[in-house]
Amino acid sequence: MADLPYPWRRHGHLAALARDWDRRCAGRRVDRVGGGPGWLRLTLIDTREESAPPVHCFFTARTGAALCWDADRSPAPPVLDALGREKQRDVWVTPHLLGATFVRAGVLPEDLVLVLELRTPTGSPLHLLHQLFGPRGNTALIDGEQRRLWSAHPSPHPLLLEPPREYAAVPTEPTPADAANLFRHEAPTHLTAALIAETRHRHETDLRRARDGAERLRDNLARDLGAADDGDHWRLIGETLAIHLHTLTQGLTEVVLGDAEGVDHVITLDPAKPPHANMEDCFKKARKAQRGLETIRTRHTDAVTALAGLEAAAENLAAVDDDDHDAALEALAAWRATHDDLLPGRTSRGERIATPPSDKPFRRYLVDDRWEVWVGRSNLENDELTHRASSPDDWWFHAQGVPGSHVILRTGGQPDQVPKAVLEKAAAIAAHHSKGRTSGIVPVMMTLRKYVRKPRKSAAGAALPQRVKTLMVEPMITGDQQH
Repeated sequence: MADLPYPWRRHGHLAALARDWDRRCAGRRVDRVGGGPGWLRLTLIDTREESAPPVHCFFTARTGAALCWDADRSPAPPVLDALGREKQRDVWVTPHLLGATFVRAGVLPEDLVLVLELRTPTGSPLHLLHQLFGPRGNTALIDGEQRRLWSAHPSPHPLLLEPPREYAAVPTEPTPADAANLFRHEAPTHLTAALIAETRHRHETDLRRARDGAERLRDNLARDLGAADDGDHWRLIGETLAIHLHTLTQGLTEVVLGDAEGVDHVITLDPAKPPHANMEDCFKKARKAQRGLETIRTRHTDAVTALAGLEAAAENLAAVDDDDHDAALEALAAWRATHDDLLPGRTSRGERIATPPSDKPFRRYLVDDRWEVWVGRSNLENDELTHRASSPDDWWFHAQGVPGSHVILRTGGQPDQVPKAVLEKAAAIAAHHSKGRTSGIVPVMMTLRKYVRKPRKSAAGAALPQRVKTLMVEPMITGDQQH
């Protein structure tokens, strides 16, 4: 292990970092919590010496960047923007860690797992375990009863799910200060390089998809344009049929007729229609082609222009210098902002943006002062809630076998983090907002929203859930209603 290039991949270096954090952070309090997808920051302050500067401890569990380090300030804004930062109240671990006291740090004896032992203001123990092996690592928070309160990624390694019985001894070399400096200098640089690669890959993927779509649209419109140019042909055929209409009879499949200038045309007819109906079909095709010609021509021009813009965007993206770490993230962000109208929208996780309606059309409850539950008040709202406003990893509930509201429990993209008691409370709300509310116990279906589909041509409020679990609950309101 000693020949691995990075300090976070060396067990001895990691143990020395833990010893340095022990020396500098023991007794400090978590004053702020920051984070976002796959990363966490704890700001520790010394309540005994107010003039002491805060210590910021960083943990990242991103592809190619399973890292940890400390610093005296936050990363530069371009780095935070690339990571995807959330407000403190929206970081999932904030209620558990805010105000907790740092007790000690250590490393598992045989594994690259950094452990922070903390204590809540009420004296309850917490362990934050940060995994530095694997392609993206992971971070998990467990309480004194070995319950997982949070993890950066689902299905954490078993090592992250129980408090350590012992910590590794710290080697004599390198010294703790040297190790901390190595982490402090190398980890942010490595993270920035990984973010540059990740951001560039995301932009290139979006650009490739946009170009493929623009090329397909251009080619389809070119074919439509060719078909629209047939308007003159169909008008000529219709006029030719009009000239000879008195000579035609129903049942013919093909005739040869001369137009007004004496030029013969082979004309295919529908034998099931009388001659005048075949003539009208030709004039209809001519009118349709003429109406669509200008629209198709305009759209084709727009598609060609958009494709040229995407080609120029690709050249600009290729010109961004990844080696200049200080400027690359800003340049990539500026590139995205400049060309955003040409590209599909994404969140910081690379997911499609799903913005809930701003006027809060649903009935809403707050369960355990944290978990939002949305309830449809009509079939139209049920449709909006299930099929548009909610996210794929939200939990979906509906009373089984009786009419009722669709109910969504918002999970922030981490459905496995929702406590069982909260799921039962959301199910109780679904039972209350159903025709089964007068029963003592109601069976309530529960599944992830991504497993709920709307049958084709079905009425508003229809839903077909799959992978369903059933909870037996008493109908009741188990949260505070929000207005």
